[in-house]
Amino acid sequence: MAIHTPKTREDLARILSPMRLAAEVFERAVAVGAAESRTFSQGAPKSAPNMMRWFRTVEFIHEELMLLQLDWKRSNPQNLPYFSQSDLNLGLITSSGDEFTGVPWGTPSTKNPKGSAFARRVDENGQGALFGQPTSDGGEIDVRYLWILLYNERDGMVHLELSRPKSMAGKQIDSWLDRIVFPPFDLALGAFSFEEDEGDDEGFGFTIARR
Repeated sequence: MAIHTPKTREDLARILSPMRLAAEVFERAVAVGAAESRTFSQGAPKSAPNMMRWFRTVEFIHEELMLLQLDWKRSNPQNLPYFSQSDLNLGLITSSGDEFTGVPWGTPSTKNPKGSAFARRVDENGQGALFGQPTSDGGEIDVRYLWILLYNERDGMVHLELSRPKSMAGKQIDSWLDRIVFPPFDLALGAFSFEEDEGDDEGFGFTIARR
């Protein structure tokens, strides 16, 4: 498993650019999601803050991806918000993660069990489902590389990563092929906590973990 830990905005941009993605997509979505989760009083259902966070995170990922104008498309198989990029055969799903999200030395998973729509997009080899992904215009996109944005808030930070699943155990992901671990999003500053002041020799980290 390859684990990337970019330390500066430039490092993260170099990783995301070939995927036709930008850090700002996730930064904006995480900020709005965190803010919206705090709009409820104690009288609201217990699940309301987390659900609203997911709703807004997905919504703003959608808006920011469309603004990039890099041919990302949106579909909703079995009501699962699903983004795909046909030129690169990429798929993208958003989910809350557990306490190991954003921890390079841990093994994260989705916070909650996932249903069949989610599971169908992770096959036994960790590849995105190899069937055609239908689009709104009646076409199909062949998705071969599925990535999942995981996020988890703790200690005043939202920890997140963009990772490619390898397999699922039951309704939870239990292993990964690649992980891009973002710097934590500082809720007080409203931005990723990049180590911008580090020396030039402090590039992004790259860790090979045991299977």
